[in-house]
Amino acid sequence: MNKNRKLISGLAVVLVLIAMSGCTAPKPAGLTTEQVASITENTLKAIDANDYQEFTHDFSDKMNSTFTQAQFDGLRTLLQNASGNYVSLGTPSLTNAQGYAIYRFPAKYANEIVFVTITFLEGGQKVEGLFFDSVNLRKASK
Repeated sequence: MNKNRKLISGLAVVLVLIAMSGCTAPKPAGLTTEQVASITENTLKAIDANDYQEFTHDFSDKMNSTFTQAQFDGLRTLLQNASGNYVSLGTPSLTNAQGYAIYRFPAKYANEIVFVTITFLEGGQKVEGLFFDSVNLRKASK
C-alpha cells in the first residue's frame, strides 16, 4: 500500500513538472503592454491621418528601410476601402516565435474588426513587423 502511495505521489510530481514546463509565459517586448498598445494605436491613427512619418516613427531601422511611402499609401487605401476608419483598440494576446514577441490586437474599424499583429524582438522596443487581417481585407486583396 505504501509503495502505491509513493508511486502515485511520484507520478503526480512528474506530471506537474511536465505541465509546468509547457506553460511558461510568453516573453514580452522591452515595453509594457500599455506602451505596445500606445505604439499600435499611434500607428493606426497615423494611417487614418495619412501621416507616413508618424506611421514609421517606432519602426526599427530594417522596417524603416523596407516600408516605403508607396507601400504606406497602398495599405492606407486598402484599409480605408475595406475596413473604414480606425475606431478603437482591444486587448492583445501575446505569443513568441523565433525570438519575437508577437502581439495580436483586435481593432475596431468603422466596417469591421481588424486583427492587427505587431511584432518586436523579445526585449526589443522597435516595431519589427506589422500585419493586418480581416474578412474584408482578405476579400479586397484577392
